[in-house]
Amino acid sequence: MSAAKKELVMMFTGGTDTTLAADRIAEAGEYDRLHLLTFCNGICVRVEHSRIHAEELVKKHGSDLISHEIIYVTELFKTIRSPLKPMIKEYDSTLTFDLCCRLSMESRAIMYALDHGLSEVCDGTNIDQGRLFLERPEYLRVSKAFFASFGIRYFSPVYAKEGGRMGRRDELIRRGFTVGPRFFESLNISTCLSTQPFCLMAFHTFFFTSFLRNAPLLRRFIAKHNLSLERAIQLRLDRETIARQAIEDHVAFNKVGQDGESVRIQDHYCTTRLCGRNAVELSFPKGTTLDVDALAAVWAEEPGFEKDGNIVRMRRGRMEIEAFSTGRVLVHGAKDSEKAVGLFNELVAAHDVFSSPAESS
Repeated sequence: MSAAKKELVMMFTGGTDTTLAADRIAEAGEYDRLHLLTFCNGICVRVEHSRIHAEELVKKHGSDLISHEIIYVTELFKTIRSPLKPMIKEYDSTLTFDLCCRLSMESRAIMYALDHGLSEVCDGTNIDQGRLFLERPEYLRVSKAFFASFGIRYFSPVYAKEGGRMGRRDELIRRGFTVGPRFFESLNISTCLSTQPFCLMAFHTFFFTSFLRNAPLLRRFIAKHNLSLERAIQLRLDRETIARQAIEDHVAFNKVGQDGESVRIQDHYCTTRLCGRNAVELSFPKGTTLDVDALAAVWAEEPGFEKDGNIVRMRRGRMEIEAFSTGRVLVHGAKDSEKAVGLFNELVAAHDVFSSPAESS
């Protein structure tokens, strides 16, 4: 009897720390598969740049060991941070935004791990970033406890100093990875800035973490509007209640149709707006499949139809619906979920093309 495969989930930005951590882990040979997950919170730009280092990792270690996926957490982030303005006012700090963003990514990583039956999640957090509460040991203990409550071990493999920012950058070069100009690091800016997503809220965080925090004109402002460790943990525990409910709802959502009950699987979907793509995703319970051939037969005589392997597309005006055999549906050209669902109901849900998880198995 062969031993069960050992797999690890990594919250992967494509920056210096996560790329170095991923390469070290892959080189050590302890895991059979490393799932690299890049998250977009809805106001990220260049999220696709995370593929640069991911592809270098695949080239070096092979696609059997390394996989990479970009996951949008826009709606989850909105849920966890709401209501944002009153929260910022109560805590007198825009860093509440960063806390909720990070928690949404952690929550989505937990969902992914539970979906795939995995029990370990890691990231690229390191002590050199410890100017914010997010990287402080006390805060990380709270994060670890949150993961542990779902049976998942969370750890940070490059947390120790080990040569600092410059040392990690130089090690990446020795390992054959692309990096940017060295002088960026002296400004506390990643030299891998061009290989990772950039959040449009990062500008405000930069004031709290860079050399600018010591500037006379900013020192008082930063001292007043920083988020203390104690207050951050207080807010985190409050937001965890919302995050936990979202995870539990996700687990329940994926159980639809798995107990053999008769369901119209197309009535069970969740939507996630995709940032920068002007598109809405409709996802279905785990194990759902979509008969693209049957849908192609329905759409065959319609203008704007095309089929590409296990994907079918239909264009209606400025919107295009894209359906996958895995049960995933994307509506491009839609700026809100209501329009996307309307087109889905008209072109897909009206036809018997879905199979529930129980039927698929």
